[in-house]
Amino acid sequence: MIFAMSMLKDGVDNASLSLSSIYYENARINATTCLEDTLYRIKQEEIFNEDLDYTITDEDSCTTTITWYDPQQTAPGIVERLADLEVIGVSNNFTRTFSYGLKVSRFDVNYSDGSLDYMNNIDIISIEELTS
Repeated sequence: MIFAMSMLKDGVDNASLSLSSIYYENARINATTCLEDTLYRIKQEEIFNEDLDYTITDEDSCTTTITWYDPQQTAPGIVERLADLEVIGVSNNFTRTFSYGLKVSRFDVNYSDGSLDYMNNIDIISIEELTS
């Protein structure tokens, strides 16, 4: 009887650890979701200054906070800006926080018809997982 109870307890403990591992990984996936959306918005918009906050499900969410530094003219038609991006993913009370250093280069594009446009290029120059 004691042996059976011990095996049952081990099974419950292992199931709990497995579920915790899933929530921990889901928190990373949620953070990645916000990261990808933020990078997409930076790429598409001339100036993107918003912090994002998403509720994915009742127990899953992600947020981003972006801090921009002064732009630098690096060549004619090219402006570079550095940014710090903090991304937080949450899954069932598990939280994972990542810090990204970004370099965004804005290139002015002159078309042959005389119109002017721009293109943003994003380089991730540092990644760090912050401990809670």
